Amino acid sequence: MLSFLIVLFTPLATLLLLPLKKKSRGFFYGFVLAMSCISIWFSFHLENLEYSFTPLGFRIMVDSYARVFLVLISCTWFISIIYSYEFTKYHFQEKREQFFLFLNTVLTVACLNACAGNLTTLFIFYLIGIPLTYPLLTIRGNSEALKAGKKFLKQTLLPALFIFLPAIVITKILIGQTSFDGSSTFESNLVDPVVGGFVLALFIIGISKNSVFPFHTWLPGASPAPAPVSGLIHSVATVKTGSIALIKIAVYIFGLDYIHLLTNEFITGGWLAYLCGATAIYTAYRALTNDDLKTRFGFSTVGQLSYIILAILVGTKVSILAAILHIITHAIAKSCLFYVAGFFNSVYQTTSAKQISKIMPHTRPVALVIAICGLSITGFPFLAGFYSKDMMLIEEWNAHHYASAIFLVVGSIVNILYIIGPVRSAFNRPNPNFVPKPIPFSMQVTFAVSIALIVGSNYYVPLIINLFN
Repeated sequence: MLSFLIVLFTPLATLLLLPLKKKSRGFFYGFVLAMSCISIWFSFHLENLEYSFTPLGFRIMVDSYARVFLVLISCTWFISIIYSYEFTKYHFQEKREQFFLFLNTVLTVACLNACAGNLTTLFIFYLIGIPLTYPLLTIRGNSEALKAGKKFLKQTLLPALFIFLPAIVITKILIGQTSFDGSSTFESNLVDPVVGGFVLALFIIGISKNSVFPFHTWLPGASPAPAPVSGLIHSVATVKTGSIALIKIAVYIFGLDYIHLLTNEFITGGWLAYLCGATAIYTAYRALTNDDLKTRFGFSTVGQLSYIILAILVGTKVSILAAILHIITHAIAKSCLFYVAGFFNSVYQTTSAKQISKIMPHTRPVALVIAICGLSITGFPFLAGFYSKDMMLIEEWNAHHYASAIFLVVGSIVNILYIIGPVRSAFNRPNPNFVPKPIPFSMQVTFAVSIALIVGSNYYVPLIINLFN
């Protein structure tokens, strides 16, 4: 219990020294970095636990899914702290306290969301996280940021209240409980597949942080957000809580065999695979055709979230493991890509792919970072993303979900195309009149740590697989 509380409240504890930041910036960042290391240490030593407060229906449960997510949050938080040290020198200096206040609070809420022990607790923290994310999106205060924040609220809050919440109520009526213990599921209650498929669709669409059509535009629309927000919140804490929520709902509320039964027939749930697949292909195309690097990465993220859902819809233990792996591997690579975009925005005041192509011959190490991250997300052997996508592809094919497998392959091919442009431009002849600027040291460290996690994934992926076996 102590380890869990330390991991959970460490981000909030760092806020106690926020007033000292103006007096000693180095001390503050050193303290926060040390606290994040403590969080990482204890996240690796978590044990399964349950805590219930029956009068309010509140239940916290740390299972294997929650433990993996807490480790991911702790590690990516550590990376974001290093990156933010230099990034905040360039941006919103008068709002740094607000930035850290809401960023760390959202992290704690995301952890509680992942550790929800029933649908009620899940919904509460899912809902709380939405207004807390809004100030991070709008922190720049310009019209673009305010527009992005407004779209985020519309496409996350409204589906939660009018689709996600009714799905919970219907679930309670059909199976008599909402706990993530597997004691009463759609499968054990022999719920009619047509009804079950309808409720499954409500969950997939209503949990709109997963960005499935028609609520898929808020994520690329959030490009005005600062790079640490995009890297940590939009690649991990916000969107991946939606993925973890769907995994828990599939495993504990529906039952994997029942999910497999639903998605084997088009009318009862198979159509959801086509919805997610179409979302993935469309957003991959939009990523390819968009000039803004952050918007491009945002569209790509929507597609990767859809691949995670496609794996969940297969409804086997292996496909769930593949989804978990992709949550991790994609988070590491995509957050690094957002940090690269933040580097160009900070140092060269641009995120335009056309402008960056002119700068790239002078920043070839950054081109290498983009190439490795992009190849990992695509599933190139033997980078981190290969293990999750290879497992997804094989399991989808073996389970006769051929459409899902085709969506995965086609989307991955299109995804690699939007990486080729910036990387290829690095081989152009440098402009002799251009004066390159150095990559800030903390950003160099951020890129190096991220690449090490991508290239060295063969050391930790087997540990994750063993955790679920």
